[in-house]
Order: sequence, then structure tokens, then C-alpha cells
Amino acid sequence: MRTKIAAAVALLFAVSTANAGILTFDNFDYPDGSLVPNGGWATHSGTAGDLLVSGGQAVVEHGAPSEDANKTFAGSTGDVYFGVDFSVDDLGAPFSGTDFEYFIHFSDGGSSNFRARVDVQAPTGGGDFTVGIATNSSTADASWASDLSYGTTYRAIVRYNQDTNESQLWIDALLDTDTSILGADLADPGLSVTAIALRQSDSSENETIRVDNLVVGMTFGDVVNPVPEPATLALMGLGGLALIRRRR
Repeated sequence: MRTKIAAAVALLFAVSTANAGILTFDNFDYPDGSLVPNGGWATHSGTAGDLLVSGGQAVVEHGAPSEDANKTFAGSTGDVYFGVDFSVDDLGAPFSGTDFEYFIHFSDGGSSNFRARVDVQAPTGGGDFTVGIATNSSTADASWASDLSYGTTYRAIVRYNQDTNESQLWIDALLDTDTSILGADLADPGLSVTAIALRQSDSSENETIRVDNLVVGMTFGDVVNPVPEPATLALMGLGGLALIRRRR
């Protein structure tokens, strides 16, 4: 029995060490209601309690809600990445207007020093919307060239280099050599970031963005895929035990 338990523990350890560069993650597997203080999230501005979780996703609403919250992680140097699944609720017509607001970014844990901001923007072709990346500005430095669709889940991967002060964005990429866009290359050095943040504000459309499977890590590979849910890890452990039993 001890051998079986040790094997299961070893399997779970192998899963965790395979992603040793992960700094923090969140699958938002919380009861519906306020996100804060679940999972270490903390309010840094706005009305506490109105950044919500629904159906296992964080719900970022531009409009009346105003709470902004962050989740801290250990500091590092050089590149830091986040990967996140997101979708935009159907507005009934393509995104329009000129006030495009960011919904996720890195920070130093405070309420004003932000980097690698991702916003939702009007489409450039026949789609519903697109997204942009800004290294430091509240307005995107570059926009994703292909339009996206309401109700479809995409995985955004963002890199921020704390030494060179530059950001980068991929959508549904598998490798870091896949198509990406660059934010502004600003004066060196950049900001030492220690938190990932979700942000609510007022935009032209006051859109709703649903966020899930957030991972912060030190390499592209750390964040390209979601971290397995605890239940999945448990099943992997059971699978390891079953394999041991078959081999006995």
C-alpha cells in the first residue's frame, strides 16, 4: 500500500515539476458571488464586491461595476508571461465606438503601475471585435489583425519583459514562434511586476468579458495550456495507481 501511495505522490510531483516556472494560476472554481478574497485575490480600487465569479469564470463587466482586483506572485527578472482563456458576451452587433478599455494586465501590486494591458476593440474587418496590447499606455500600442467572434473562447498569451520594457501578445498560439503583435518598446528598465490584475471600467460598449484558466509563468510553455483542475490531478493519481495494480 505504501508503494502505491508513493507512486501516486510521485506522479503528482512530476506534473507539478513539469511546470516549475508557474508563478500562480487560477481556474476560478469558486461559488458564484464575489471573486475577492477567493484564491488570494485582493481589491486595489473600485467598489469592493462587484467583481464576480459565475459558473466557474471571473466576469469582468465594463459599465456599472468598478472593482479592480489583483493576485500577487513571487517577483522575478526578465520575461514574465500570463495565459488566459477569455470570451466576450454577444452585444447583438459588432463592437463599435472609440473608448476601448483594458480588462487584464500585470502590475506591481498597487493601483496605478500597470504593464501589458489587453483591451477589447472594434473589429477591423467583418468580425465582432478584436483585441490590443499596450506595454504601458491605457490605449493599445498594437491591435490583433484578425477579427474575433462573440461567445467564442480564445486563449491570450502575453509576455512582458521587465528588463527591456516591452510587451507581446499571441492569440490561440501553440508556439512562441506563432503570429504575435508587439507593444511599444519603452525606456529600460521596465517595471518589476508582482501581480496579475483584472480591471472593470466604462467603455463605449460596456462589454462583459468572461475569464478562466489564468496562468502566470516564466516561459511561454508554462502558460500555453491551463493548469489541470484538482479533480483532474486526482484522477491522474488514481490512474497511476491503476497502472501499478495492472503491473503487479
